Amino acid sequence: MLATVDTKTIDAATTYLGPARVLGIGGGRAKIAVNNAEVWAVVALNGLYQPAVGDLVLAIAGGRDWYVIGVIDGHGMTALTAPGDIAIRAPRGRIQLTAAKGVTLRSPEVTVQAGRLELNARSVFERFTDATRWVRDAFHLRAGRLRSQVEGDYDLRADRITEVAENAVKIDGSKIHLG
Repeated sequence: MLATVDTKTIDAATTYLGPARVLGIGGGRAKIAVNNAEVWAVVALNGLYQPAVGDLVLAIAGGRDWYVIGVIDGHGMTALTAPGDIAIRAPRGRIQLTAAKGVTLRSPEVTVQAGRLELNARSVFERFTDATRWVRDAFHLRAGRLRSQVEGDYDLRADRITEVAENAVKIDGSKIHLG
């Protein structure tokens, strides 16, 4: 068990630069374990990373003042927070987002504008309250199988409809009106 050391009792000549384990977080400070002792250090990271309990950080001390100045092995959150709008631009390049566990978007409104949009996925699940798709030219669908299930009315309107089946066609209804 580590001894709790009050930084006021540390000699003013104490200096340290090295690894420390984060034991707790609070008020812009981190409780760190250093050389079998526990001290509170000011988190002085220049960036968006917030240390988490269990992280291995780089600590520095001069006298009674301790600071966390780097992250050696971190598991905490990196958060970009702004009071207003945020723009990420790559005027001559690309922007790539990569995550090992997933990407989540949450917003009351999301707009995607592209000259070409390509979606590649092993599986897609969509759930909407209402959905509208408008295609000016041609809409093509290729599927191994297609199943539509509609709880209410199903309306299909076109100038001409052509349906071709290699085998049987089955139409089942209490009434069928043709013409």
